[in-house]
Amino acid sequence: MITLLIPGRFVLALITVAGVAASAQDSLSPAMTLVVDETQAARRIAFVHEEIRVHPGPLTLAYPRWIPGEHGPTGPIQQFAALHIRSGNETLPWIRDPEDIYTFHIQIPANTDRISVDFDVLLANTISDHQLLLAWNTVVLYPLGIDKSHLMVEPSIVLPQGWGQASSLKAASQVGSTVTFAPLSLERLIDSPVLAGEFLRVVPLNSSWPAELDITGDSQSMVDHANDVHAFDLFANLVEQDRAMFGSRHWRTFHLLVAQSEALPYDGLEHEDSPWVAVGAPGLSKREQLEKLGWPLIAHEQSHSWDGKYRRPAELYSKPDYQGPERTTMLWVYEGLNQYIGMVLATRAGFNDAVYIRDFFAQTAAYWTAEPGRTSTPLADTATESWVLRAVSDDEWSSLLRNNDDCSWEGILVWLRADTLIREQSHGRVSLDDFLHNFFGQRDTDPIVVPYAREEVEKSLAEVCPFDWHTFFETRIYEVNNKPPTDGIVAAGWRLTYNDTPNNESPYPGGSNGYDAWYSIGLSMGKDNTVDDVLPGSPAYEAGLGPHMSILAVDGHPYSSDALNEAIAHPKNARITLVIRNFDTVKSLDIQYAGGVRHPHLERIEGTHDYLSDILAPRKLGQ
Repeated sequence: MITLLIPGRFVLALITVAGVAASAQDSLSPAMTLVVDETQAARRIAFVHEEIRVHPGPLTLAYPRWIPGEHGPTGPIQQFAALHIRSGNETLPWIRDPEDIYTFHIQIPANTDRISVDFDVLLANTISDHQLLLAWNTVVLYPLGIDKSHLMVEPSIVLPQGWGQASSLKAASQVGSTVTFAPLSLERLIDSPVLAGEFLRVVPLNSSWPAELDITGDSQSMVDHANDVHAFDLFANLVEQDRAMFGSRHWRTFHLLVAQSEALPYDGLEHEDSPWVAVGAPGLSKREQLEKLGWPLIAHEQSHSWDGKYRRPAELYSKPDYQGPERTTMLWVYEGLNQYIGMVLATRAGFNDAVYIRDFFAQTAAYWTAEPGRTSTPLADTATESWVLRAVSDDEWSSLLRNNDDCSWEGILVWLRADTLIREQSHGRVSLDDFLHNFFGQRDTDPIVVPYAREEVEKSLAEVCPFDWHTFFETRIYEVNNKPPTDGIVAAGWRLTYNDTPNNESPYPGGSNGYDAWYSIGLSMGKDNTVDDVLPGSPAYEAGLGPHMSILAVDGHPYSSDALNEAIAHPKNARITLVIRNFDTVKSLDIQYAGGVRHPHLERIEGTHDYLSDILAPRKLGQ
């Protein structure tokens, strides 16, 4: 913890900012300085000091609860500790609100115009002992009653000795390891993370829009070799395809923040001018990693700059602060459409080829075709309860529950059908790209938020292609829909089929992720011999298998993914005999099955137009 009683840690600079919004105390908005000491990041602890301009009377400080892009009350209050509030040398008592544990109440004494706030943040933001990602929402207490877009903050970070930092923030000064940034609103601060590390590389991209790639790693070699497989060209291509798709940008320079560490192999979050991702180590110098992470992570997070950050559902931007709650019913646009956009952009930019992405479409269509939960639960419900489903970490019975990802992944299939429908109706004259250009591009701006409602989405689509878009989304999103979500694939000129060749998007025999028999006997296995999940109604389900059971033997042989694959491929007398352990019971189960190994793929429908290849083809500016 940093306090004013410990000299020499850092020097605080106070700023005076005129208020522009009414607070609970009076009409002046307090100014804040925020200093985050990350010198002990390797020990997974940070020390925070704030100076807040106040006035006598009651004051409520809040720790951000509903975090933009995380779509729920995910602010890590459990990692907040050691709160001290002072007026000069006087310690002020505080009380946590028993009904809202993210807020703290303080009585400000007479003749007091500023307070000092100190606390510690535990475990958050550290990536490894060589790098960190400072998410500002984790390190701030702010006064309630002032709009987040008007509350001005002067932030600083104290780095470990020899570390560098990169962000979209404007550095005003640097003294030793302390970097002080220019004042900005709390809203812009929370949308502007800082990537810092002992090994940092800043790469201006060769793109027509100003953009840079900011890279950290756990060794100098890791950042030195980041372009061994021409990753920089892929990122530059991505920005070029952004420009071709959207036409306008909502930032001055695009900062793409990329962390490489096995301590955090897959993570990321969207920000309007500085999206960040963690790609494992050394993620940028391995072609197969770029292929695997390009569309669901790298392209996805950066395309949120348009879909989610600049244009955001009004129900996700309805509060003047970060305490919520917000409504999430429109995530089928925010996430579902953006999954589709990211997939298209990654392919157009060259992170993967069309063959690879077709396997993704096949896997997606096959899973949601088989999902029994769709017979009872509309897709919109998975968006409405997204933040609850997001907290479900295990896979068991996921196809009955439906999960947080449904509105995203099945949403891709919905938007594919929208794209093909526009192309069909216009005879190829326009496409979904025209809607994206009109709705998410609009005009060049600095980072701002322009909210929208469902009606605006449907109206903008109708301006591109006259159609009953309300009914289109009503039947696919808001009503229970038993139909397999494959009509977009068929309209694109392809059909879903199955064979014994592993799908690029599926775990396969001997693979590091276990074994996938979802489309044959109806179960998926973890990396060991434990059942991850079972598909209701499948042969495995009818035999009595369930999640968390352990398969000890397959047809008399010790369990392995190869042994299970062989049994599925060549079942004796249409039967597979398993020895399983469930809790403390060991018993034998027989699966009745003779269909062989089945993995989903797409095949061309002869005599139809190949819209899918049109969609995935790179675009040129102005095309």
